[in-house]
Amino acid sequence: MENISPHISYTEATKSNTATRNGIDNNPDECQLENMTWVAEQCFEPLRNHHGKAIGISSFFRSVELNTAIGGSKTSQHYAGIVSGVEEAAIDIDADMYNTGITNAEIYYWLRDNVVFDQLIWEFGNDTEPNWVHVSCKKWDNRHQLLKAVKIDGKTKYQTL
Repeated sequence: MENISPHISYTEATKSNTATRNGIDNNPDECQLENMTWVAEQCFEPLRNHHGKAIGISSFFRSVELNTAIGGSKTSQHYAGIVSGVEEAAIDIDADMYNTGITNAEIYYWLRDNVVFDQLIWEFGNDTEPNWVHVSCKKWDNRHQLLKAVKIDGKTKYQTL
């Protein structure tokens, strides 16, 4: 497969330095690939088309083995699977990967105001700029959660915005 969506290649969606370093298979199955396409079409492509510029993806699909290796949540939507009977997927977007003049805060607020999502997370950073933006989408029952990831006593916690 060449592309997940018009602006996301399969390679970009499955790339992981950790997976490469550790010999971890990070290829989605057919169901996961369908869910990845869903979140790309619902969340990423509208954002990309609005700005008309390249926007970086820091993390998209994660196999269970990869997610474990990086210490990710056991319920991560990056699995792009079926959790609690609902098809879902997540993508981490990082404007800092390209020098296009778009900020992660702009990405966060645009997604908040213009797409249907399950979770939209302001990932770390400070009060004016996140380090990256996490957005997930389910095929139904989206919670529309607005969260901020912070470190408290060395652990990641999520605050409701």
